[in-house]
Amino acid sequence: MTDSRWQFIADKVGSLDPALGVSHRICLVAADLLGGGWASLALVIDHAYSPVADSDALGTLLDEEQFALGDGPTFDAQTSPAPIILDDVHAHRASARWPIFVNLAQKHQVHGVFAFPLRIGDAYLGVLTVYRARAGEPTAVEYTDGLILSSLATAELVRHQAGAGAASGVGIFEPGLYDQSALQIAAGMVAESLNISIVAALVRIRARAFADELPVNRIAQQIVARTLVLDR
Repeated sequence: MTDSRWQFIADKVGSLDPALGVSHRICLVAADLLGGGWASLALVIDHAYSPVADSDALGTLLDEEQFALGDGPTFDAQTSPAPIILDDVHAHRASARWPIFVNLAQKHQVHGVFAFPLRIGDAYLGVLTVYRARAGEPTAVEYTDGLILSSLATAELVRHQAGAGAASGVGIFEPGLYDQSALQIAAGMVAESLNISIVAALVRIRARAFADELPVNRIAQQIVARTLVLDR
């Protein structure tokens, strides 16, 4: 996750209509950059769901249905240590894990879902979800953009919960302020540098950790700090 990419996304959020709330603008940018048809932002604390914003009403509808039914990637992401990637709702593994949600998604022409948990340390605040009208894993750039946007969303939720006044822009967002785990960032870096999928990147990181007899997060931190570079 580079500061330049962070600044690009923060500027993109800030360039949208200032009459729109920051959370709404984050959803619009998420839907755009992650190839989604719809994006939503929800506050979830102790399994209590509260919609915050969306790029389109369908995003909130799909969120609400998942929490009402207790089934779906967004519902599971509320306590997940890493983003949940549903690359194809028509795949057998998807219907086996989320049978109710898959039927709902297909009804609304949703083919893929990326759900990013919003958290600070061990505290979970909510979920940023992108619903895609096409199947496929996120690219390394899309994955990194999702992490940046989820960090911006986390900062906005904290500001909102603290009772701060409406933000006039996104200058309050500092790179890395609410970064997600090193493993997520490292996976994006490895995927981009080796031109492989996020899943393949995670496999390589775990394999290196096993070979070096080190915790996975330790290897991830070395990758993020660029003291370790995985090659083919």
